[in-house]
Amino acid sequence: MALPWLLWMWLLLTGTQGVEDGDMRLANGDTAYEGRVEIFYRGQWGTVCDNLWDLTDARVVCRALGFENATKALGRAAFGPGTGPVMLDEVQCTGTEPSLANCSSLGWLKSNCGHERDAGVVCSNVTRGVYTLDLSSELAVALEQIFDSQRGCDLSIRVKVKEEEDLSLCAQALWKEPDSTVTMELDAECVPVVRDFIRYFYSRRIDISLSSVKCFHKLASAYGAEQLQSYCGRLFAVLLPEDPSFQMPLDLYAYALATQDPVLEEVCVQFLAWNFEALTQAEAWPSVPVGLLQVLLSRSELAMPSELALLTAVDVWSREQRASHGEVEDLVEKVRFPMMLPQDLFELQFNLSLYWGHEALFQKKILQALEFHTVPFRLLARYRDLNLTQDAYKPRLYTSPTWSASITAASQAFSQYGYNTYRYGYNAYQSFQTQQHPSFLFLDKFISWSPVYLPTVQSCWNYRFSCSSDEPPILGLSKSGYVDPTIGYENKALMLCGGRFVAHVADFKGSKAVIPSALGTNSSRSASLFPCQAGSFSGFQVVIRPFYLTNPSAED
Repeated sequence: MALPWLLWMWLLLTGTQGVEDGDMRLANGDTAYEGRVEIFYRGQWGTVCDNLWDLTDARVVCRALGFENATKALGRAAFGPGTGPVMLDEVQCTGTEPSLANCSSLGWLKSNCGHERDAGVVCSNVTRGVYTLDLSSELAVALEQIFDSQRGCDLSIRVKVKEEEDLSLCAQALWKEPDSTVTMELDAECVPVVRDFIRYFYSRRIDISLSSVKCFHKLASAYGAEQLQSYCGRLFAVLLPEDPSFQMPLDLYAYALATQDPVLEEVCVQFLAWNFEALTQAEAWPSVPVGLLQVLLSRSELAMPSELALLTAVDVWSREQRASHGEVEDLVEKVRFPMMLPQDLFELQFNLSLYWGHEALFQKKILQALEFHTVPFRLLARYRDLNLTQDAYKPRLYTSPTWSASITAASQAFSQYGYNTYRYGYNAYQSFQTQQHPSFLFLDKFISWSPVYLPTVQSCWNYRFSCSSDEPPILGLSKSGYVDPTIGYENKALMLCGGRFVAHVADFKGSKAVIPSALGTNSSRSASLFPCQAGSFSGFQVVIRPFYLTNPSAED
């Protein structure tokens, strides 16, 4: 019986190697920025009681874990009850301590609290935070499945029964066959995380920092740890906005292709599509691979001032890349020429270096666009057999004033009982006009739009929007003027972070668009796809996107 005992002693030792008394972590949060507070003492992790727990104590935890600050100090097991002992009770910090262990308290393991009183925190502004993937709740089931398979024994058990046939059982290795050797080939930079990676197969729990996420992703990809691979892929969303040169998103996209990781690939493409205008102005623009550019140009949720600006950027890219004739033609095919005005289409021959090298293709595309602009769509569908509901005839996320308006951070004045009071918020209300549709046939037919920021239910009532108590903050969008019954709108709201990048794009469903949590710290709201470390968005861009509701080719 010595072997099982030694095995579990080894697991216990390796599971706590490198952890010191007073080290802390967050557990069971919906995001990496929040969770139940756990602290290490004498070989095991435990929790903290919420007696006297306040924001000063929470700040000590958050700063020790590399976050800039704390936004909430929570009690009553807000992130679920923990396991193990309650390590500390009646903690009182001054705010400068490196750990809760250095704060005033009743002392280690002196508490009458139960886990229903476990303390938690919500942190903000990540700098070098640690993210925990905790699948330990699945460990019991996983071990049962391994045992029930009765394959890969590293300990054989023979049960002798009098006058009956012997029963044979085995205990299995958790990863590979016994006595086998696994050779792991990896970069030198990833050697420090190998022990944690192997421990993950036993504990189903792992702490990941932004500096180690790529190594863990490489190991997970190479050795089939699919849940860890997917989790790391999502963590890359924190890294992508940190590089204004766009070299990191491009490198990660190439890495995603090499490791065949669709989650990371989609995260990279989504970020580049929403921030396409900034990408075209970055030094890295000429180095964008042609395959990635083809994927981006296929997207409708691609943010640019206009389709003409997009084509101009492709023109610059082709000169710098010295792309082949076929590669350029494939890209031009994905440009939505009907979304450009007739005057701009005519001037392409004078302003675009690509034009004369691909004259036949440009003439074909320009003719198609001019028909769209000048012939009623029912005639086009009937005699030209065009499906006008295709993406080629729909706008992207055009951010020029022609199709969009901004709601930016500003000081707002509110009148109450005859006095003006001020608070920091957003320019709440403005109106702007767009054509009813991009076709030149609607050049003089306008519709008015009024976007408004609605932080409370009361503000919804003030602007005549119907909101439930859990909806705000939201963006409202009302329209006025004649609406052509053949035209629909798929309007979008861009969430802007610090004027640096688009963190999220939300749909207007009816007249309302939900504003996500900028940091994912509000468990009642969905999180922004790309975290905004400021804790709130710097503004919003409302984009109008008209399209024909039906394909009239089936009409008489």
